[in-house]
Amino acid sequence: MKRICCSMVLACGLVSAVFAQVSDVPTLTGFNVPEYDKNGNMTSRLFGDYAEFLPDGIVRITNLKIEFYADGKVHMRVTAPECVYNQGTKQAESDSSVRIARDNMVVTGVGFKWAAGREYLEIHSEAKVVLKNVRKRMNTGDKS
Repeated sequence: MKRICCSMVLACGLVSAVFAQVSDVPTLTGFNVPEYDKNGNMTSRLFGDYAEFLPDGIVRITNLKIEFYADGKVHMRVTAPECVYNQGTKQAESDSSVRIARDNMVVTGVGFKWAAGREYLEIHSEAKVVLKNVRKRMNTGDKS
């Protein structure tokens, strides 16, 4: 989850540095921000349909998607229809749905809070975990 914070901070920094304020509230549409490790391998990519930069370091993001990479492949995706990110506290939260998908499981819920410094994600309600191919792994003795 630490990578989410870095991607959001990078996205906000790029927007602040590159985009001029067109109205009272600066916005950005159709963006994606990759993050790389020290060896130049992409570790994550943050996507959003729309970002609105509000006073006090608040960023409202619509259709948030974050992909996490390992060995050049996506190994996890986090999506939410909307999210509010506080650049000062480095926390994101939403009352909307959230979905976290990996090859072998999907976690969904309603409302979330994410704290970058603690690498912490809390789903507020209706949390559901679906494990994939569990029976197959149990039958073959696969412990992964």
